[in-house]
Amino acid sequence: MEFEQALEVVSLALNREIARPLTEVEVALVFGAWNKLTYNDLAARSGYSTNYLQRDIGPKFWKLLSDRLGRQVNKTNLRSILSQIPPPIADLPIPKPSATDWGEAIDVSSFQGRVAEIEKLTHWIIEDRCRLIALVGMGGMGKSALATKVAQLLQGQFQFVLWRSLRHRPSLETLLFDLVFFLSNQQDVDAKPERLLYWLQTHRCLVILDNQDTLLQSGDCAGYYQSDFAHYSDLFRLLGESLHQSCILLTSREKSAEVGRLEDFNGWVRSLSVKGSLEASWALMDSWQLTGTHTEKHQLCEFYRYNPLVLKMVAASIQNLFDGQISSFLKAETLVFNGIRRLLDQQFERLSPVEQTIMYWLAIHQEWTTITELQMDIVPAVSRACLLESLESLTWRSLIEQRSGEYTQQPFVMEYVTDCLVQQLVTELLTVQLSGLNRYALFKTMILDNIPESQIRLIVQPLIKQLKHSLPTSQMLEQHFQLIFSALRCTPVATGGYGIYNFINLCQYLQLDLTQFDFSAFNISCR
Repeated sequence: MEFEQALEVVSLALNREIARPLTEVEVALVFGAWNKLTYNDLAARSGYSTNYLQRDIGPKFWKLLSDRLGRQVNKTNLRSILSQIPPPIADLPIPKPSATDWGEAIDVSSFQGRVAEIEKLTHWIIEDRCRLIALVGMGGMGKSALATKVAQLLQGQFQFVLWRSLRHRPSLETLLFDLVFFLSNQQDVDAKPERLLYWLQTHRCLVILDNQDTLLQSGDCAGYYQSDFAHYSDLFRLLGESLHQSCILLTSREKSAEVGRLEDFNGWVRSLSVKGSLEASWALMDSWQLTGTHTEKHQLCEFYRYNPLVLKMVAASIQNLFDGQISSFLKAETLVFNGIRRLLDQQFERLSPVEQTIMYWLAIHQEWTTITELQMDIVPAVSRACLLESLESLTWRSLIEQRSGEYTQQPFVMEYVTDCLVQQLVTELLTVQLSGLNRYALFKTMILDNIPESQIRLIVQPLIKQLKHSLPTSQMLEQHFQLIFSALRCTPVATGGYGIYNFINLCQYLQLDLTQFDFSAFNISCR
């Protein structure tokens, strides 16, 4: 007999004609007895005092249940008593869904792959009885599709299945009214977190809340709510910490703070990082009739890290612009454009200044980078605590990859960030506003021959090309660089950063005469 069957047996025992919903404290008492918890343990889990459970409500509940079952029942023997009850009560099946509402759930009739993720989520939901699960990943990875597919596969294990999108940012009261009204079979209109918890305790429910990230604020660290939605944090903390027999499944581009605090590998609250899908990516290429060698297809998918939505955008462009030829698209070397750029714009604009700085430095390095290297690079300096918090926040936002204390970006994210850095620097150089020139090292060495080829090709050459387009003659370049040099001379020493070193290397790369500049005011031997 499963726990939800035990609850149903107790409900029917209290009223033989129709199973009456158990109160919150009655559910807690049955749960404690079923799992052989002490009253102290049960009090800690449920929020009720030990005295109230053991000396007040407990004895009354056990006496009422004893009267209904015709035998002496207490916390110690409840499980064995229920197992001895003859049919039909003892053989009640796990209820099939009595109500489903799929809301704005997407169509997954052509769902591909994700076998490992489905198996893991099924185990977490059915076997481990997780109360709160967050599916977290970059936009387009297929979190909503995965949540829908799992819910469809498991709906027979729940009495109520409800899907709701948070994309339109409903107030907490609006959402609570919707959930409580549905899960109570239209009997309850009390839009309070405690009433939602009551119905989650009374029934076995699966509730999917899509696009949680639309409620989260931009800037600062990831995972914190906008002021108008701050009470959502209290709700999800309540649903993660409190005793109930249901499962709340969240999807989000970034992990929320309460999930981060409550999650445990073996606990009631967990998160799953949703990565790209090999099967979905190859199916997309087939459906768009893209042609290419196995190596070319692998290269295309790997660049976009098997992101289904991004690959769908790319596949459409390859078919429309390159007659479906993957090789022609790869040769064009313009792999971040239109919809992909807008998708990344949405996520990049949410970052705090320190997070954006880290993203730029990872793009400059173009390879795995350690925490120590980042701390040495960043100007003005940030504390190690701030750096670690920002790296964790970027991880929660699914924008960086990590391994053993090293960090990097997905290839298409790195190309996007590199382009953003170049555009920012070009604008600043042309307007003689030199914040970025001072904060970021375009050249990691003063010796041109030692500059990494990737840094030259991806950062320096595009920057030089755009400068020459706006300043097409040598005279215009020299005059403009005189203005830049004058601005650098006015930069306080404490905040000078990389500006003068970038300036010298740019002049060398542009073959400008350095003898026309007086560097005596700069201490350039220290770096």
